[in-house]
Amino acid sequence: MKKVIPSLIIIIICILLALTGSMPLSDFNDSQPAPEINLSPLPDAIYFNDPDAINLVELQFYGDYLDNPDWKEIWPKVIDDHYGVKINIVYPPRYKYMDTLISAAASGKLTGIVELIGEPYLVEWKEKELIYPLTDFLASNDVWNALIPDYWKEAFTIDDEVWAIPTGGDGQISWWFRYMRGDWLDKFGLNKPYTIDEFYQASHNFTYGDPDGNGKNDTIGFTSSGTYNLLDIFSAYDARLDHVGRTALAWNPNENIWEDSLIKPEMVECLNFLNKCYSERILDPDTFNGLTSAQMRERMSSGLYGGTSYWDVWLLRFENSIKDIFPDAYLLCVGGLTHTIDRNLTPYSPGSYGSPRVMMKNTAQPEETINWFVNTFYGDEWGFWTGRLGPVGEYPGQAERACTLEDKIIVRNTYIDQEGTIKTYPGPGYIGGLPSRALFSVYEVAYYVPSPPKGFESWAEDTASQAQSNMKRLQSLPEEYIENGMLYMLPYNLQKPSSDEYMEAESALVQATFDAIKRASTGVVTINDAISQYRTIAKSLGVRRILELENNKIGKTTDQDY
Repeated sequence: MKKVIPSLIIIIICILLALTGSMPLSDFNDSQPAPEINLSPLPDAIYFNDPDAINLVELQFYGDYLDNPDWKEIWPKVIDDHYGVKINIVYPPRYKYMDTLISAAASGKLTGIVELIGEPYLVEWKEKELIYPLTDFLASNDVWNALIPDYWKEAFTIDDEVWAIPTGGDGQISWWFRYMRGDWLDKFGLNKPYTIDEFYQASHNFTYGDPDGNGKNDTIGFTSSGTYNLLDIFSAYDARLDHVGRTALAWNPNENIWEDSLIKPEMVECLNFLNKCYSERILDPDTFNGLTSAQMRERMSSGLYGGTSYWDVWLLRFENSIKDIFPDAYLLCVGGLTHTIDRNLTPYSPGSYGSPRVMMKNTAQPEETINWFVNTFYGDEWGFWTGRLGPVGEYPGQAERACTLEDKIIVRNTYIDQEGTIKTYPGPGYIGGLPSRALFSVYEVAYYVPSPPKGFESWAEDTASQAQSNMKRLQSLPEEYIENGMLYMLPYNLQKPSSDEYMEAESALVQATFDAIKRASTGVVTINDAISQYRTIAKSLGVRRILELENNKIGKTTDQDY
């Protein structure tokens, strides 16, 4: 029999949270309702410079909700000591994060500054009037007005109002590319693929050519979580999906029009290719059977899969994980595959925005709260780096301090663990970055090791040099694909349709898109039947009307019909 947490315990949690200002939510069983968020109440609005307290709700604060409990407790106390403002921070478990927020918002108990997972929730919460627009609150804020670039501040602008502040990034472009095992390509004497045919040949060898040389039939060409990691293949056939692979309603940069790729003739050839890869086991057989993103990452890290398409920042993580098993392994960046078309294949965003942070409608002192937030984490060096890397100290090695500021150098403090390994202190990740304070291009990184073990005297210099080299590698990858015309900028307003009609149909359309691609790719039905069934559903959802609305905004007329 599964345990049910009695209400008395919930009350105790609330009291403790109010006293400590920081507490993880307990791990709840999947069969139970989402855990309840309870934040200490704030006083009625009294207008003065700083709010009495700040309520923050955050995903992955110092890791997931059970990770690094000591640092989770230290961080808000250090900020309180520095600024004299009490921080109450809650970090629900990742696996029920949005369920928890939705439940708390419905009950009116969610207040303060809250991180949402993705733009769809932002639009939905705006429509439900759960959040404040921030434009007027920030109109006279000198820090906000001086922040550059403008596109960063305007990332979550809807109807000329700023509705959220990005968690941020260092300004380098954010994009997806295909990771492929370079050492496996070398084994078969193959070059990095640029075409679908070259990609197929490599993936076939990865599956059947025993690339790891163990004599076992245990490798697979490429893996994907549903359609999520197949975007480059759809684009190669000029049958692109949206920027996260959820629906076939997508902006076509070559024709400058919104279209439904699933009913284009080019989609038939694309689905034939996916069906071929699936039936030959070149594509991971679990791709359409509920494989999660986390499971896809585990498979890629196992060293038994030839590649996947994913965020650029995962290159080094994947490569290092594979190297732990196969030391000679390395990954290549395949930034686009040509077939039907050869330009504008892979979209990028002009800098990493990160998730949106919103201000809940029932927050007391909302203007003071958002201005304190901006001034602290974006207008003050100490606050910015404390939010990004952890508490800032006055000198290297200061107790309970993760880093030190030295002009344009960030000194990361380290410690020696029980195994004698040098480690940096974990970071909160509360601030994702800012172009004007970018690591490695504006600020350098150094490391302070109080007593390096024998043989590790140069660890700090070597590690800083490697970090700089890694960043330069990541920043150089898009250059080739920008020059050959495969990479193109996709602004926020063209990532998905913005009409109310689309918002109402989106959930059903996502399912219809996935079902059609899955049935066709796995051979459950013929490709023509899968597309025909999709047409029927899309017609009932009013997809043609959505296309008309979006294209009318730019003076275009769609000729697609259902």
